[in-house]
Amino acid sequence: MRDILLQANSHPEPTPDWALDRMAELAARLGAKIGIGVCKVHISPLSNWLANSLLDVDGIIAGENRKSADNADALVTAFASRMPATHRGEAFLINCPGTVTHWQFAVRARTHDLSVVPVYGHRGSVAVAEGLIFESGRPVLLLPHVQALNPERIAIAWDGSRVAARALADALPLVRLAKAVFIVQITGEKDLTQAAAAQDAIAHLAHHGIKAQAIDVPLEGQDAAASLQAYCERNGHDLLVMGAFGHSRVREFVLGGVTRSILDGPRLPVFISH
Repeated sequence: MRDILLQANSHPEPTPDWALDRMAELAARLGAKIGIGVCKVHISPLSNWLANSLLDVDGIIAGENRKSADNADALVTAFASRMPATHRGEAFLINCPGTVTHWQFAVRARTHDLSVVPVYGHRGSVAVAEGLIFESGRPVLLLPHVQALNPERIAIAWDGSRVAARALADALPLVRLAKAVFIVQITGEKDLTQAAAAQDAIAHLAHHGIKAQAIDVPLEGQDAAASLQAYCERNGHDLLVMGAFGHSRVREFVLGGVTRSILDGPRLPVFISH
């Protein structure tokens, strides 16, 4: 991976500096260039005489637009100062009409190896991640607030499916650098007898010079996503690799249960492919 794109927001809460610092660490690990696309929100005036007379709604909207523009400029400046020149790619603004949108960003993401979406409570992050997973054709890294991004213990969620195989292949540049790799199967959730076996995945990785170990994790309750993340936390994993189940339907994204749960609340960095 040599060309990575960070998705950043300017409104209402700007992308925090820790996301820039984690990207600098990832760039150094991979020898990659990091670009940043900042969503600059523009809310159209309401042009309602009564609302403006009572509440000055258009004035409030103009203030929010200025806030977004100022935050966008500050993010570009912070990116220039926090990202070493050897790893600094392009910084550009994306005009977002009224809200954060993935469509413009997905077009740029198609010519990058990986997109990164910071997860920090911004209400648009989940929708952006969904859109990028289905529309960019490239893997997406969900990045919650962690103290470092140098994946040494990687868990690969494995059910032998097409999307699991795609995620495994897409993540190989990161997996090669890890000190420990685990092929993780959730047992008790679905019939895995007809799927590609975990041992086959281990043999495949061995051809790439990667030593991996198979792990069976019992399903906790009915929530495979919670079982996966709890296992990763218990065992000190710093990256989860998984395939995304779901499909796009008339610009609405219908996700599988595990994918939806992970997107709604990643507790460690999650590398997702579709």
